[in-house]
Amino acid sequence: MISFKSLTRQIEIGANCYLLQFGNKRIIIDSGMHPKEEGKDSLPDFSSLYDHDIDSAILSHAHLDHSGSLPILQRHYPEMPVMMTESTSALSQALLHNSVNVMTSKRNELGLDEYPFFSHREIHKISKQWCHRRTERKFDLDNEGEIECTFYDAGHVLGAIGALIEYKGKKLFYTGDVHFEDQSIIKGADFPTENIDILILECTRGSSPRSPDYTRLSEAEKLASSIENCLDQGGSVMIPLFAMGKTQETVTMLYELQRAKKLRRLSFLIGGLSIKMTKIYDRFSSSVRRNHLGMKLMREKGLLSTPNTRGEIPKIEKGNVYTLSSGMMTEKTLSNRLARHFITNPRNLIASVGYADPESPLAKVLNSEIGQSIELDSNYDSVKRECSVASFDFSGHAPREALLDYAERTNPSKIILVHGDKSSIEWMKNNIEQRLPDAEIHVPQPQDEIEL
Repeated sequence: MISFKSLTRQIEIGANCYLLQFGNKRIIIDSGMHPKEEGKDSLPDFSSLYDHDIDSAILSHAHLDHSGSLPILQRHYPEMPVMMTESTSALSQALLHNSVNVMTSKRNELGLDEYPFFSHREIHKISKQWCHRRTERKFDLDNEGEIECTFYDAGHVLGAIGALIEYKGKKLFYTGDVHFEDQSIIKGADFPTENIDILILECTRGSSPRSPDYTRLSEAEKLASSIENCLDQGGSVMIPLFAMGKTQETVTMLYELQRAKKLRRLSFLIGGLSIKMTKIYDRFSSSVRRNHLGMKLMREKGLLSTPNTRGEIPKIEKGNVYTLSSGMMTEKTLSNRLARHFITNPRNLIASVGYADPESPLAKVLNSEIGQSIELDSNYDSVKRECSVASFDFSGHAPREALLDYAERTNPSKIILVHGDKSSIEWMKNNIEQRLPDAEIHVPQPQDEIEL
């Protein structure tokens, strides 16, 4: 018997965590933390797990919505091996240590006594059970060798994988977060397509159509043109970026635009967690499947600049490009703190290159009118937005048409739709039903067991 259970608390992108059962063997895939919830509501619902043994876990990549509750899960299963790529291990440790710092701050600000959920020492302890596995090399998920697994590059961020699991002649494939197109650094997914019986498919962009004329190059050239226009008028540019993945991809894209003479030569300012993440990307610059093999961003002459003091708000000077985290200008982060002074100048430009949650400070700026007052931080007065804004699409997730194409090429008998809001999953379900009328499609409800 093969079964699937979602341990997420809602049908949405959040505390992603799934239980797979193969006969009497149990495998966990991912163990995330919800970025918009606080306290125990931010965690997966582990209540149905603790009465049973877990043979092993798989971590698909380092983003906190997939890795953020791993220390809590491993506290209950201290001997459980967790399979991941070596680069995911390095990135996850850095992100989890940063998560401890964030939760410690929130304990005081929000009065959440349960924070932090885990300590720096605990992260060091659990990482001893993390088992590094290379892509396209089969390994066992249980002691008896009944369940085999192979990782494949997912094209999402450094170290991200999809997992092919084989059990008694059946093949199940979990995509994780996937992108089939090359980014500036990470190459597109290299996934299997043959003889897959069960497909667990992410649906992040199911409700987001993309123009059929879109190309990454043309979008990059539009960004370069916007930056040049702003700098020509005596302004500065801020590009809010997630510290892991989006910072490194965007800086490399800007580097490519400079080499193509589409963008003037200048340094891009990064700070905080982005520096640590960029150093990890550089560490693996020659050992993973990627573009610009061997290129180290921190050593590229004139490419990056950093604040003189850790956590220092950089001085706003005309002609600068600030590539700062966080990507949604979350309160207390460098991009938010700079934005309070930055958006008042009509010559400046804020360029968004990724997703902005509708309730985030970045979304408030993007959706505002010139002269409108915006609350960027609840501890400070509102600020009038006088700067220009622009949005560009450089998502690290596959567009919905590419997800449909992959489902059609694999032609599995059963498909489980995960990692999307209700509208995204509904669109994917309706369109897969049209393309694959014989497939059995499941939208898992939290804690419901699906027999496969």
